[in-house]
Amino acid sequence: MGLLINGTDTSPQPDSSDAFLDALVSLSGDSDFYAGKSVLRNPDVYSAVSTISNTVASCPFISSTPLISKMLNNPSVSNLRSGFNFWSSVLTNLLINGNSFALIENGGHALKFVGGNQMTVTYDTSTGQVSYRYQADPSTSAQNVPVSQVLHFKILSLDSIAGISPLYALRDSLELQSIGTQTLKDVFQSGIHGMISVSKSDLSDSAKENLRQNFQKIASSGVGVSDDSIKFEQISVDEGLLKAIQTNNLASEKVASVFGLPSEFLGVENAHSSVSQSLKTMFLNSLTPYFEAIQSELNNKLPGYEIEQDRSNILPASFSDRAKTLVSLIQNGVMMPAEARQTLNIDTDKDKDNKALNRFYGSLNFSQLENLSENDYDRANASKYSNDNTDSNNTDKEQGGKQ
Repeated sequence: MGLLINGTDTSPQPDSSDAFLDALVSLSGDSDFYAGKSVLRNPDVYSAVSTISNTVASCPFISSTPLISKMLNNPSVSNLRSGFNFWSSVLTNLLINGNSFALIENGGHALKFVGGNQMTVTYDTSTGQVSYRYQADPSTSAQNVPVSQVLHFKILSLDSIAGISPLYALRDSLELQSIGTQTLKDVFQSGIHGMISVSKSDLSDSAKENLRQNFQKIASSGVGVSDDSIKFEQISVDEGLLKAIQTNNLASEKVASVFGLPSEFLGVENAHSSVSQSLKTMFLNSLTPYFEAIQSELNNKLPGYEIEQDRSNILPASFSDRAKTLVSLIQNGVMMPAEARQTLNIDTDKDKDNKALNRFYGSLNFSQLENLSENDYDRANASKYSNDNTDSNNTDKEQGGKQ
């Protein structure tokens, strides 16, 4: 994504294998936006991004208008991407860059995915005007797109114009980890490190180089022969440096924390939390901001359709839990037993002929409040207390008769 603030270009540098992170540099010199798939080289980051994007993308869209629901669940007119792949791409870009884009086409009946490097956002702070400029590829000319036709998904925005990726919190850790990994890579690739000492000799530079090369050949073969005039002292990598590199490796808990995921989803065992608890935590706390980022923008640019996503499949209830809920609905007259059996997929052809299964049930312990008058309460209470008093009076009379 390119960001022009008051005419200053802060577009990202092209993704490269050498750069672990590609940054969009803001006017303050701080890097608030990240671009590039290279961040996915970290296994924990990859796991967090894929878990969130795939989970949110797997939840179908529902709307007050069936035609809009159908379009959102299969937004690509060319069928180049399935609905799941379309929204998974949107979420992946959103998580990595903090921003993601799509174009509204065909009068609101189709969507087109837009890569982050294809869209430039211009923001004029004096007027508050925002404009979007789309360029499919460098060989084509850029075109201005009306704001109403651009779906700009964002998370954690400071100015409501551009979002900030969760990776921003990991910037220093990611860079240090990349340096540490490269250091270890150089150590293993460079072979043996050491110093050859030859006693009682005055070697020329060419002789020293020849000896060094011969020693490397011997070292690579695994067998060497020497006399006591030649000594080799190995130079090892500082253990403190190796420990620092190993310690700085991104902890799974840290990555899970910035993405709001329970650490169990990144393979961290937690003796105090069950899988069910972790799923509930993820559903209630972690995924809500990502769902809202998608749904709020859709409802803003496609008003009147009451768009949301069906999240029921994220936490499927067990059969016993569903059965308990349905029994409660039957007992309170919300649904008939036949409907409950159909919901549990245990219905049979004979259910429709069973009168007991096809009627509503209710408890006699309940009554509508408007049907109860003050006299009803008085009679009920009088009956209760009269029974108690009657028992007491009868006892007194019996005792009095005996006297």
